Amino acid sequence: MLAEMFLAAFTITAFGVMLAARMRNMQTFFGLMQMAIMPMLFLSGAMFPLANLPSWLHLLTVINPMTYAVDPMRHAVFSHLDVPAQVNAVLNPGVRWFDFQVPVGLELGVVALLGAVLLGVGIAQFRRTE
Repeated sequence: MLAEMFLAAFTITAFGVMLAARMRNMQTFFGLMQMAIMPMLFLSGAMFPLANLPSWLHLLTVINPMTYAVDPMRHAVFSHLDVPAQVNAVLNPGVRWFDFQVPVGLELGVVALLGAVLLGVGIAQFRRTE
């Protein structure tokens, strides 16, 4: 769980570094981060389960990168809980690409790859501004 939280924090920080490289005003950065992070947090499944969502909202959760950081943590928590299968299916549905249930390892790989790409873009943008 700690490693999953570290990976999520790394990716969110890399996203912030990428945005900060273009900002000239600190207040603009804070507003933009809140405008970007809050919807991602609400659509990730961190606040509510992702089961039984309308199709348009399900599409937004699937393209949300934070969903792939939250879902492994949800799996880690529910693997240590003794809940009925119906409750587990509603509260811990996982991420699906059409009929394919995305495994936790692939989700963590997506988050790690995205974090590395975002950090690389941020570093390249900082080099250009100098």
